[in-house]
Amino acid sequence: MITFAPIPELDILLAKRDVKKAEVLITRYLRSADQSAERAQALIARSRIRLIAGRLDDALEDLKQAQMLAAEMAETPPVLELLGDCHFARFELAPVGFADRADTAAALSAYQDIQKLYPEYENLGWVYYQLGRVMLTENQVSFAIEYFQDALLSASDNPALTAYCYERLGFVYFYELRELSRAFAFLNKAIDTYPDNEPRHWLAQVHTLRSRVLRDMARFPEALAAADLAVSISTTAGVEGRIGLADASLAAAELAAQIGGSDKEVIAYLNLFLQHSRKPPGIDVTWSRAHELLGDAQWRTGQPQPALTSYQAALEYNPYHPWEISLYYRIARCYYQLGEFAKAIQRLEKMLDIARKDGEIISDFRVLQLLANAYFTVREYEKAAFTYQLALELVPAETDHVSELAHYMHLARNYGKNI
Repeated sequence: MITFAPIPELDILLAKRDVKKAEVLITRYLRSADQSAERAQALIARSRIRLIAGRLDDALEDLKQAQMLAAEMAETPPVLELLGDCHFARFELAPVGFADRADTAAALSAYQDIQKLYPEYENLGWVYYQLGRVMLTENQVSFAIEYFQDALLSASDNPALTAYCYERLGFVYFYELRELSRAFAFLNKAIDTYPDNEPRHWLAQVHTLRSRVLRDMARFPEALAAADLAVSISTTAGVEGRIGLADASLAAAELAAQIGGSDKEVIAYLNLFLQHSRKPPGIDVTWSRAHELLGDAQWRTGQPQPALTSYQAALEYNPYHPWEISLYYRIARCYYQLGEFAKAIQRLEKMLDIARKDGEIISDFRVLQLLANAYFTVREYEKAAFTYQLALELVPAETDHVSELAHYMHLARNYGKNI
């Protein structure tokens, strides 16, 4: 970590992550600093503050000015580390589609310069950790693993670095190598080695990832418990826990829905997700999935109107939904329950039309039964009788549905003759 001797209070403020007061303090100092070296040091300190605040363009501009004032200072390992961190953070935080590979190249160059020129640097462990993360963005998995392992064996002034390395190794072994047992072991080590005095919100992402590993190990109750713990940690972490809360609550909702029998909890988790994740401006498959799960839970708890709204949102956020036909059926089911039979018919007919165009065969008799019931209710008896007959051809033999469908088919035929 870069320290700033002329203002001892600055390091205290940075340790507390009080970036507003820290920037005010360093800006005041800059007004009175006359010497080039003093101004360069102050600009470097302000760059670090702006990195923490996420103002990455401003941070890089400060480093650029510092280099012009004192080129020799800009080549020291702490400043090269800061330069790499700023560029890599700008790459990671860029909006989808706007990340610039020039930033990862600049970060890689800065970190590798430290690795080659300053092998005794007291924060080399952090440099190796960052190199591993850069390698992951380039799908260089084996190099990433080597760097994380080197980071574990190297000096660092970051007390949480060991936990960070174990978390990334758990990530790699889960998502890239699909070695679930090793991933699980690394994540447990990350939790065990994370210092008690470090911010708790980081642990939420570890428990969420751990829940996904447990899910793929088919240890579902433990997976849900891990996700629920991540939700609890994030809830008490304030603003810093917001992103972790959204991710953890969605993971918990998916697990609770998969296990079954706890629809109220599913709804609560999904409402947390929707409340604490940023609403996407357009198509977003995650939000589509969340609304689909929410609609299913709302339907099962006897809430057809909210379920209808959720299913419609699922299609809005993903117009190319792979289960589009199934969603139309669920939407029609809600309309039918709400007494809007014409709309139910419209959605079911559209569903069947899409299936025909896609060459897909509807094999679930309940779809045709619902359509026949809707026709019957609006007194389109001929269509109802024909559709009941189609449903009878699909219904499993020797079930109660056979007699029920046959009964209503004959009723529809009789009513149709009397019209």
